[in-house]
Amino acid sequence: MDKLSNMQTPTKIVLLVSILLITLCSCTSDNGNDNQALLLKKIVEVAVDGSSKATFIAYEANKIVSIDKVSEFSTFYYTGDLITKITVLNKSTQNQNTLEYVYSDNKLVKIISSDNYTLNYIHNTDGTVSYEKLTKDSNENEVRSNHGTLYFQNGNLIKDEKFLDNVGKGVLAINKMEVSYDYKNNALLNILGFSKLLDYSKFISSNNDISSLETSSVKYVNEDQAISAVKMNTNKYKYNSDDYPTEIVSENEMFGGHNANHLKSHYFIINLLYKKIKLIL
Repeated sequence: MDKLSNMQTPTKIVLLVSILLITLCSCTSDNGNDNQALLLKKIVEVAVDGSSKATFIAYEANKIVSIDKVSEFSTFYYTGDLITKITVLNKSTQNQNTLEYVYSDNKLVKIISSDNYTLNYIHNTDGTVSYEKLTKDSNENEVRSNHGTLYFQNGNLIKDEKFLDNVGKGVLAINKMEVSYDYKNNALLNILGFSKLLDYSKFISSNNDISSLETSSVKYVNEDQAISAVKMNTNKYKYNSDDYPTEIVSENEMFGGHNANHLKSHYFIINLLYKKIKLIL
């Protein structure tokens, strides 16, 4: 009996260790599964004449590492889950601009640019965000160049109302952008911390903009005269089975702004699997 008991003891130990390992493995990722993120990896911009150019986006897990465009290269740096610095290198001039992002209670409150400007943000109780842009004059004095308010609804930036402050005495200049969205997923939706980058405008929204109305107006107070201009931009999308865009017909380049010679953009989205270790004992 003693000999049989001694033989069973190692077997019991192996069995207990195996059960413990299985338990630990089942707790190594959130909800017992590998984390998944659909991420935009490549953009091909197609011009009216058929020419094209590509932009590449690199990641570590669901953290963005870089955006490599034809004209510039942007590198992203994190502190925890927040993007706290971006460097933008102009490939032609080799000039590099550094943007530092400052947060309070996980909300962006300041951007400091090495290119001579600062953006301050105030998050209001009604969900809007007030902002101001300060630059420095030749005497190193801070001068407000513009200020405004961002309006959000269902995770989307629906309006940006901006007042220009350096247009002269007796002149009131306002630029307003109003945006409508679809109900599909923004291709940048799953990038960790990206939605907090208020300077990226509507790219931080949860859905895709299908149209935007841009209004510019200048009012001369003393002369009681006003000049205004209105511009409408529209985008048409194709989506994959996961409701992410794969093609956009638009005059707007992603990360590049309006271009009358731009025809469409092709989006290449990958399903990235990664492990987020979390041991539970």
